Amino acid sequence: MNSMTPTSVSIQEKPVSVNNTSTMKKGPLEGWIYEPKDVKYFWDKMGDRPFLRELYSRVGKFKRVLDVGARGYNRYCKELINSTTTEYFQMEPFPPSDRNEMNNDGLLECYMQEAKEKYPNLKRSFDLVLDFGVFGWGAVQVGFDESDIHNYVQSVEFLLDNKGIWLLKVDRNWVPHHDEFFDKYLLPYFDLGSFDEFQSGHSVRKGNFKFYFLYKK
Repeated sequence: MNSMTPTSVSIQEKPVSVNNTSTMKKGPLEGWIYEPKDVKYFWDKMGDRPFLRELYSRVGKFKRVLDVGARGYNRYCKELINSTTTEYFQMEPFPPSDRNEMNNDGLLECYMQEAKEKYPNLKRSFDLVLDFGVFGWGAVQVGFDESDIHNYVQSVEFLLDNKGIWLLKVDRNWVPHHDEFFDKYLLPYFDLGSFDEFQSGHSVRKGNFKFYFLYKK
């Protein structure tokens, strides 16, 4: 895993031209931002959230973590990790206007597809990427074309250190041909593995989701 000390990372955003069409492209999440009214109930009872609480509690063994998404309800994630040695970063193209709604050690303000261009200094900077409801959300895949998929996966690979892990949650039936999708887009860069006692393809009783643990080749 990445042995860099917490003070050795600097988030330096590379200036991006306003003529860059990938930057100006309307993203599939616009209009789909969700904020629960009762955050405590959301984390205690809703769908897969109790299982996610368990996963977050095990993240403290990693040095540097990137969590894709920084909505208001994610401000509890750093507390769930409960580690003084883990740097917790978030990625969000539309962060909350009130930055007090976030709780992190750094923010990448971009889509994942833009990360290589906007943050070139962060190559191999993270031991773990948490992706719970972005790439694996069916609504996002509807908005993605093939270049979006390639750019997203390659950006995750770019940000992860050697043997880093991509923890990916997907909706059931999120793509029409699951195995072919993995073979074409994910497995050229990652190997499927386990996370502690949980195997790739793990499903939870509540929630229509599966979890995959992808290790960078």
